[in-house]
Amino acid sequence: TILMDACTGIENIDEAITLLEQNNWDLVAAINGVIPQENGILQSEYGGETLQGPAYGPTSHSAAGSSTPSSSSAFRHVVPSRQIVERQPRMLDFRVEYRDRNVDVVLEDSSTVGDIKRILENELQIPASKMLLKGWKTGDVDDSTVLKTLHLPKNNSLYVLTPDLPLPSSSHSGVATVFLYGDCHPVYFIGSLEAAFQEAFYGKARDRKLLAIYLHHDESVLTNVFCSQMLCAESIVSYLSQNFITWAWDMTKEANRARFLTMCTRHFGSVVAQTIRTQKTDQFPLFLIIMGKRSSNEVLNVIQGNTTVDELMMRLMAAMEIFSAQQQEDIKDEDEREARENVKREQDEAYRISLEADRAKREAQEREMAEQFRLEQIRKEQEEEREAIRLSLEQSLPPEPKEESTESVSKLRIRTPSGEFFERRFLASSKLQVVFDFVASKGYPWEEYKLLGTFPRRDVTQLDPNKSLLEVKLYPQETLFLEAKE
Repeated sequence: TILMDACTGIENIDEAITLLEQNNWDLVAAINGVIPQENGILQSEYGGETLQGPAYGPTSHSAAGSSTPSSSSAFRHVVPSRQIVERQPRMLDFRVEYRDRNVDVVLEDSSTVGDIKRILENELQIPASKMLLKGWKTGDVDDSTVLKTLHLPKNNSLYVLTPDLPLPSSSHSGVATVFLYGDCHPVYFIGSLEAAFQEAFYGKARDRKLLAIYLHHDESVLTNVFCSQMLCAESIVSYLSQNFITWAWDMTKEANRARFLTMCTRHFGSVVAQTIRTQKTDQFPLFLIIMGKRSSNEVLNVIQGNTTVDELMMRLMAAMEIFSAQQQEDIKDEDEREARENVKREQDEAYRISLEADRAKREAQEREMAEQFRLEQIRKEQEEEREAIRLSLEQSLPPEPKEESTESVSKLRIRTPSGEFFERRFLASSKLQVVFDFVASKGYPWEEYKLLGTFPRRDVTQLDPNKSLLEVKLYPQETLFLEAKE
């Protein structure tokens, strides 16, 4: 994703992962797909295999009566024609297991957990309200949780628990048989072995448990004693409930035995599978104690049926001691990792806030500059308008009469607010408005300034502008001064 960012400028990790997935993790193709020439759709594939189930959904399958369940898909591949151009919605694949069935669901990452449940409700004929959808590896999840917020990989394995619904009358795992041995018994996990791994090993470090696999055999002479005494002992049941996820499998039928050995080889290796394979019928039942580790699942103990309550408890406690030491290391590592992630999130948030503050500051500066520009434009327009008016008034003034004119002439001396003086001669018969126009042509419009007389003190601008200078007694000469209006 770092290379994607450097080459394409895509900073969103989810978007980069989506492009890589859509291009089968071909970096060059993904980069080319961001700046393409033509539109197209890439084919997406479901990767990985488990013991049961298909690759696409939603379809459901029954494993009853068959050691290898078949699968089919309700979704077809789309054959690619060109490199992808448009950013397609990110599709997530879910393989959901429930008892002896599985359902494959394909949804956009904008869907919710509740959308998955609604599909499962239709496929499994189980009310969504009765389902516990388990197997999530990150955070608290409820029906309203949007899948995108969980940052899931493309392919995901989940399982459904229905503790409020009764078990079927028969079971390939042998759990129903074990329940016949009294009311006090371990709480058995209902689901596939892979789902039991998810429940025991893949939650938060503090919530992880050991996995106890009970291997039942109806034909063993020890079965009745082991189930009625060991697995019904209150101390054993309590200890298992607190510290273990307990999963059961019936080895009585050869087909079931072969299936478990296949699973055992896959998950624990051929040595453990061979150990189980060589166990004689009368050595059953067996108890396998499994501890999940980072890279593999480790079988800590194989307990045969010819044991006592005290010995079984001692061996369970010994396994728990080993597990607790590993769990403390895992908790420490997880806490340190979460602390680093919290610091990273805080740094990212501080950076985001800083960017937001910079953006807000930049926008405020841009708004201020825009406002200053607008006001400056208005000021310029007003100045241009005033200058145009001033020139118009200046050009419209009658010529200044000569000093030796035979007509009566009034000589006016006008003082500006800055202390400067300017003088002009007017015909005594000229209207007072001509004086106002003259003063305005000098940059002092009568709307903004008062023209005041001295002896007597009076506001000339309040006089009738249509009267002559002679009539308003501004003849033969007068000194006036300008004062800005309030």
